[in-house]
Amino acid sequence: MKAADRVTVAALGTFFVVVQFYTSLAALAPTPAVGYVFATRPAAAALIALLGLSAAVCAFRLWREPAPPPPASRALLIAWIGSALAASLLGLDPLSGLQVVAMMLLAGAFHLGLVRYGSVAGSLRVVLGAYLWVGLIAVVASLAMLVARTPAELFALNHGRAAGVFVTANQFAAFLILFLFVALGMALSTRAGLRAPAAAGAVLALVALGTTLSLAGALGAAAGAVFLSFASGARRLGTGLALAFAVAAVAVALRPVAGHERANTFDRLRTWSAGARVAELFPLTGAGPMAYWRVYPAVRPANGDLPGTFGALHPHDAYLSLAGETGLLGLGALVYGWWRIATELRAALLRRAPRERLLALGVCAGLCATLVQGVFDTIGIVEMCFVWIPFTALALAAAETGAPSGRTA
Repeated sequence: MKAADRVTVAALGTFFVVVQFYTSLAALAPTPAVGYVFATRPAAAALIALLGLSAAVCAFRLWREPAPPPPASRALLIAWIGSALAASLLGLDPLSGLQVVAMMLLAGAFHLGLVRYGSVAGSLRVVLGAYLWVGLIAVVASLAMLVARTPAELFALNHGRAAGVFVTANQFAAFLILFLFVALGMALSTRAGLRAPAAAGAVLALVALGTTLSLAGALGAAAGAVFLSFASGARRLGTGLALAFAVAAVAVALRPVAGHERANTFDRLRTWSAGARVAELFPLTGAGPMAYWRVYPAVRPANGDLPGTFGALHPHDAYLSLAGETGLLGLGALVYGWWRIATELRAALLRRAPRERLLALGVCAGLCATLVQGVFDTIGIVEMCFVWIPFTALALAAAETGAPSGRTA
């Protein structure tokens, strides 16, 4: 591997590892501080600096070696970033919105860099290896923190549910469902080297997911498992999992507060009604990225969460969140971007042998899991920036390259 490739791969690996901990950037967010955030403002600024430097390396390499980006990537980035930009300029807090757009541009540079240079010998292995080992450390540390009940404030704020360095149990679950399926895809497709730690990562992620008691995360994981089973040809398993998923969905509907405070049984309904109201008030381009909390006090339902609390920061539904912050323009861009990526991934996977599809299918299963979890949780524009843009790049790179194998040249 030549020097320029090594620098580019190091930048790709650094960006992909650091972006997993985007919840730490809450220390710099304009919204009221909620929960236990490990990162101080200087630490969060350092994380942004790492993301910026890594993205700048990718952008510089792409500028020095110009080539047309894949049509699906180009369409997705233009649609998603463009809709966020329009919503920011026309929204209630243009400065905060433009900061989000700037982060999306960094994620876009990474996306194009990984898709372009993921086929360089050993590059995908380095990126996935870094992600796997850092993820393993994060999962083990989170489980250890749960057992030790430390920090005590974190344990108390999450009512004894595992959260680790991800602020809340649901955000930890959002990390875990992706880590679970990417690790599983690596374990099923990699012939040597990363296979054992990938299998261990998948098992530990599943255990950790159980300790979060995140119903949204569990439903997302079930949906991802159904997708992976059918997509990989295990139709009987997929049918069984689909039935189990249906039963789990009914159980959640009948007892939605398992592991939660019973007084909060109808919190989601109240929060969703507030999100729908914001979307109704700003139908075309929304209130602007990161502006929902500013509108919430005016639309707060009876007995809704108080302004400044966690339930007032977003409607706990990624799609209502996007509707309120980016309007119909953002929702249209969302659907268009996913349609283009899905079409490109399907065509790329059909060109590969069944075993060579497993890594990409694992990434796709993780993305399906996050899309289902998003019905009950997560912030749409944040997911789009820090999760969907980077992981769609990983899915495309894996579909074009297959499983990482061999040593870095």
